[in-house]
Amino acid sequence: MKSPAAAPISTNYFRLEGGLNLVTPALSVPAGQTIDSQNFVPEVTGGYKRVGGYERFDGRTSPSERDYYVATVALSGVVAVGNTITGLTSGATAKVIAVESATVLAVTRVSGTFVAESIQVSAVTVGTVSAVTLSGASTTSLAASYESLTADEYRTDISAVPGSGPIRGVWLYRDDVYAFRDNAGGTACEMYKSTSSGWSASLHTFAVPGGTFRFVNWNFSGASTGQKMYGCDGKNKAFEFDGTTLTAITTTAATDTPQCIIAHKNRLFLSIFGSLFFSAAGTPTTGWANVAGTSGEIGVSDQITGLLAIPGDQNASALAIYARNSTYVLYGSSASSFILQTSATDAGALAGSMQFIGSLLALDDRGVTQLQTAQNFSNLEQATISRLVQPFLEARRGLFVTSTVLRSQNHYRIYFSDGYCLAFQIENRSNRGVMPIYYPNPVTCICSGENLSGVEKTYFGSTNGMVYQAEVGKSFDGSDIEAWMRLSFDSERSPRIRKRWRRVVVECRVPQYTSLNFTYSLDYGDFTLPVAPTSISDVVQTRLQPGGGGFWDQFTWDNWSWDNSIINPPSFDLTGTSKNISMLVYTLDRVSDPFTLQSITLHYSPRRVERA
Repeated sequence: MKSPAAAPISTNYFRLEGGLNLVTPALSVPAGQTIDSQNFVPEVTGGYKRVGGYERFDGRTSPSERDYYVATVALSGVVAVGNTITGLTSGATAKVIAVESATVLAVTRVSGTFVAESIQVSAVTVGTVSAVTLSGASTTSLAASYESLTADEYRTDISAVPGSGPIRGVWLYRDDVYAFRDNAGGTACEMYKSTSSGWSASLHTFAVPGGTFRFVNWNFSGASTGQKMYGCDGKNKAFEFDGTTLTAITTTAATDTPQCIIAHKNRLFLSIFGSLFFSAAGTPTTGWANVAGTSGEIGVSDQITGLLAIPGDQNASALAIYARNSTYVLYGSSASSFILQTSATDAGALAGSMQFIGSLLALDDRGVTQLQTAQNFSNLEQATISRLVQPFLEARRGLFVTSTVLRSQNHYRIYFSDGYCLAFQIENRSNRGVMPIYYPNPVTCICSGENLSGVEKTYFGSTNGMVYQAEVGKSFDGSDIEAWMRLSFDSERSPRIRKRWRRVVVECRVPQYTSLNFTYSLDYGDFTLPVAPTSISDVVQTRLQPGGGGFWDQFTWDNWSWDNSIINPPSFDLTGTSKNISMLVYTLDRVSDPFTLQSITLHYSPRRVERA
């Protein structure tokens, strides 16, 4: 008797791209998009990347950049985590962060140089040491653990900005970070500078507290070393700062408390309510006398919420003026040639949401809008690019705080007071996908720019008075990073055909070490299908975003740990027959490197047409 022929196996490869999609009907969501995610972002080179960590910052070395050492020992006594070992001959010391075995200790805060010698803890000899080696963990997983423990040891050295309440502003000027926070009594606002020993004493006091600071770095002098920092907060006069001296700027406004600031056409522009003031060319501190042809004031019929320069040559560049419910463009190069034109009468922007990354982006009541320009800016077209995540935005109406761009990742990011953020990847003026981020420490202000070495740095202030450096480390200031993404329900372009699922292959990129869980659900999470329960459902169920579905309790998880940047694509077997399948990735730890998942290949056998 002949054996029955083996069922033919089909394969389907799809890239992970397009980001989060909350509005498209289930059968129409492209394979590779997600229907629920957190702390994954679109990667500039393709795929979805687990978001980078952040570390508290005050100018001292970042906790995640500190070194650990491996001590080869022969213990004869008790050594515990937190002990300080001392070399009897050398006098060198080190703090123990892990006891791997009776022959290996992981240590940090090493002072001096150990030799082959006896070691003590609290004047009691506990053994001998033969070598103390920088890094040197025996496995990549141990190295990741020791790096995390070392960061924990140094993290408590970093202090908050003195004062009370949230951080009001943070800014990178040259190689220094400046932070602004109300004083302990909440009666004024103080300016601080990061140093190698922490935050400096107050550099300047602003008489009125409670402001929201905006900044720009600009060189009005024409000399190569003339760049200065300019700022305003909506409560006090604008200012100029050269790294040493702060100079208040007095305009001709009766209420001289600018809310927005920009440098354009070698002039400083400041907005106060519905008026735009500009200085004489090259004189940002003294050129406000309102002399015809030099400085002046332009009024708009709406509250100005942001100013953004539109790049171009001397003749083509312009200034975008966003108001709460309208948008304008200022053409010209001098007081006598400035022409204000209305771009939109029914679309404006929320204060602090305007950024330029290939085009003008801003958040309005209808969503994130993109202002695109034709040659010489003769035409401007405004379009909404956030439709796929509109339910996410609607749920956070009134919670918007601020925005920034991360140029190295082509990201436009908008932040909300509940800790969430939306990361848009913009490439060639097109939105390539948007995904949400959740920070346990909500962002109150943020800056991203290049230091003097040309390296992009991002810093943000939070409600607890801390300043953090973003996109560093492997944790959220020592806390686990919880990240997941659920891919769309894929029917392999045949929504009524049942498939016998056989195998999934994942293409990925891992810098050093990561560990995650990978699983799947069938037929939109049909609970009647015979799938064993997961052991981690209770961990993640309470953190799902609205609309994410309720499928966590039907999974069997496969766990992978990767420890190489060049690896064979991992894969695991699938079981079950259904019309469609959705893959789910989940990770919760503080030791994994940010990794990127790039594509999925599914193996399956087509079955019969669904009868019902």
